[in-house]
Amino acid sequence: MNRENCTRIANAIAAKDNALACSVIDDILTKETGAHWIRDLTKLKAFLLDGSPRFSIMAKDGNGKLPFLAFSSLAGKGFCIGAGDCLNFCYSFKAWRYPAAFCRQAQNSALLQSDSGRENILAAIDKFEPVSGAIDFRLYVDGDFTGVEDIAFWMEALTARPWLITYGYSKSWQSFIDYKGIVPSNYKLNLSSGSKYGDSVKDKLKAFDYVRGEFVAVSIGASVKSTDHADRAHQATLRKAYGAKAYTCTGKCGDCTPIGHACGSDRFKGIDIIIAVH
Repeated sequence: MNRENCTRIANAIAAKDNALACSVIDDILTKETGAHWIRDLTKLKAFLLDGSPRFSIMAKDGNGKLPFLAFSSLAGKGFCIGAGDCLNFCYSFKAWRYPAAFCRQAQNSALLQSDSGRENILAAIDKFEPVSGAIDFRLYVDGDFTGVEDIAFWMEALTARPWLITYGYSKSWQSFIDYKGIVPSNYKLNLSSGSKYGDSVKDKLKAFDYVRGEFVAVSIGASVKSTDHADRAHQATLRKAYGAKAYTCTGKCGDCTPIGHACGSDRFKGIDIIIAVH
C-alpha cells in the first residue's frame, strides 16, 4: 500500500462519496499483498457500507509522548482547509504507513460527516468520563477542523463535557473567526504554523481568549528524530534558528513542564512554542 492509494481513498471520503471509496478499496485489494492492509481495508469498507465503526474512535494513553485521550482524522486537502506550506512537512502522512492508523483516521473523518456518525463519536468519548475530576483531551492529533460546522459540533460537545480539559492545534483560522458560537473555557487553541492564511487573520484570532498562542514548526536544515526534541543541544540549535524568544517543545506532552503541558496552559499564553520539522 502506497501513499497514492491512501490519497485515493482519502479523496473519496473528502467528497463524502462512500460508494466511490468502497470502489477504490476494491480496486486496491486486487493488487494488495500485505496481510494487515487487506484485513484493515476490508474492515474499513464494511464500515463505509453500514456505518458501524470497526476501529477505535478515541485513543487513550496510546504512547509515552501523548498520555492523553486523543482524537484523529485524516489530514491533507479536503480535510485541513487552512493547510498551506505545512502540506510539505506534515507528520500526519507518516502515519499512513500503518494500516490501522490510516483506516482509523479515514473512519473518523467519515463519522464526522453525518449526524449518526457524530453520535458514535460522542458515545465513544463518554465511555471515558471519570467518576470525579477531569481528563486531558487532545482534539485532532492528526487532521484539523474542516469548517465552521465542524467547530460548532466540537464546541457544543466540549461545553456539555466540562470534564474534558481540551487543547489542540489548528490552521483553520478563518473558520474560527467565522464561528459565532461559544468556545467553552475547557478548550485552548494553538495557532499552528504552515497555514495558508496570513498574519492579518492570525492577529485577529489571537485576540480571542481561548487562543493560547502560536505553535511553530521550524526547519533547521537537518534530519530530526523524535528523541531529539528533548535534547538540550538540539533545543539550542532550534532556538537559534527561530531567532526569537520561545519555549521549545520536548516532544512529550504529558510532562513537558513541571506544571503540566505547555500547549494547554494559560501560563504559556502568548508565548511561542516551537518544534523542529520532523
